[in-house]
Amino acid sequence: MLAFLKKAYISWPLALVLAITASVFVVVVLGHASYDVDGLRLGFTLNPALRGETELAVPPFGELTAATHKTPVQLIITVERIYPNEISQVANNITDSKQLVAKVEMEGKRAFRQFVIRILVLAVLGGILGALILPGWRIWKAVAGMFIGAICIGAMLAGTYYSFNVDAFKQPRYSGALSAAPWVTDEVAKRLGDIKAFRNEVQDIVRNVDGFYAKMDAWQPLQGNAIKVLHVSDIHNNPLAIDLIKHVVRDFNVDFVIDTGDITDFGTPVETKLIQGISKLPVPYVFVSGNHDSTQTIAFMKQIKNVVLAGDTPVTVKGITIMGEPDPHGTLAPYRDRLAKLLATMPKKPLILAVHNPAMAEDLIGTVPVILVGHTHKPELVERNGNVLSNAGTTGAAGLRSFQQDNSLPYTLDLLHIDRTSKRLIAIDSLTMMGTEQEFRLERHLIKGKKVRKAELSTSGRR
Repeated sequence: MLAFLKKAYISWPLALVLAITASVFVVVVLGHASYDVDGLRLGFTLNPALRGETELAVPPFGELTAATHKTPVQLIITVERIYPNEISQVANNITDSKQLVAKVEMEGKRAFRQFVIRILVLAVLGGILGALILPGWRIWKAVAGMFIGAICIGAMLAGTYYSFNVDAFKQPRYSGALSAAPWVTDEVAKRLGDIKAFRNEVQDIVRNVDGFYAKMDAWQPLQGNAIKVLHVSDIHNNPLAIDLIKHVVRDFNVDFVIDTGDITDFGTPVETKLIQGISKLPVPYVFVSGNHDSTQTIAFMKQIKNVVLAGDTPVTVKGITIMGEPDPHGTLAPYRDRLAKLLATMPKKPLILAVHNPAMAEDLIGTVPVILVGHTHKPELVERNGNVLSNAGTTGAAGLRSFQQDNSLPYTLDLLHIDRTSKRLIAIDSLTMMGTEQEFRLERHLIKGKKVRKAELSTSGRR
């Protein structure tokens, strides 16, 4: 009898320890679960940790981590998949930001409740299995293991819930590309009011530029009724750039637009919501992708009716022949050499070659009359061998990332004037706008034969 009691005295505590260990093991191994939340598939994972943290992971861009609770548990929430159509439906049905936050919070809580139930079930199963490892009193040990597993993991979850502090994400740690992502910084939030103010002023600014145009045309008149081509580049998700393009297209009777790439930052489907205003432009939009644009970005652009993708085969828009080369996202030399050979064998050269990176065109100046580039975020106009290379700079002021900087980049774009009869470039007007400071500068560059001469009239102003 004494031996039996001694054996039971040793067996029961050990069974409970095994039950707790097995509960934790089963939760860690089998606890991951995925749920659909308003156009996103979110994965939830629970791990033991030295400190209580919540990690928001957005592969492949990085992680956002904060010390949100006091229990030794790490909660990992991963964006596993994005459904663009569902996100668009959600965005179209939301009238204000408060409604969006409330909806996401409600759906998120629903998914998390399902995850908690799953974890508790796994904890119970793990407790039962752990307790049954030792022989003797199996039924009672299984019952005890079930309760001890549920109590142990349940107490951990309850402690996490009641100590959870959402405000901890005001001071998060960033890793991966998210450390540079503009929309996760406090600086962007501080400048959102500036975005609204700038958007309201764009139309007035363009009207002022229109007044300067009247003066410039009187000073440096252009010959005949020219074809007007708006060259933009490096929008980088900035919806204000789309607003600016709309006003310039409308107020200056632009015939079509050429975009030399980097219309997005990471090329994700979510970003396309910021640039879908292109579909409302009343003119063709010729696009050549940049190094920040993904295959998903290109697929989205293909779906827009007024977008023309520039490639090896020249396209003709409004009587102007255009050829493009998408950014290769890697070593440029082989693509540059292939493009040079292709141009050399063409019996009739295009008027315009559009590429993203100027390095792609460094050996091509002299093969086509006009080369349009971007990438560097610095507007530039050069002439060599009777040809013009024009860099539009950054029409999106380098995107939302500009709001992180005290001295943000200006919004820049070029307006090309092409003679309708001879199809020769006769002038380029460069417009520079200093963001929310509403300072602008307009310069006309006259193309005289094979020479590029900067117009004597350079105008600037401030609203």
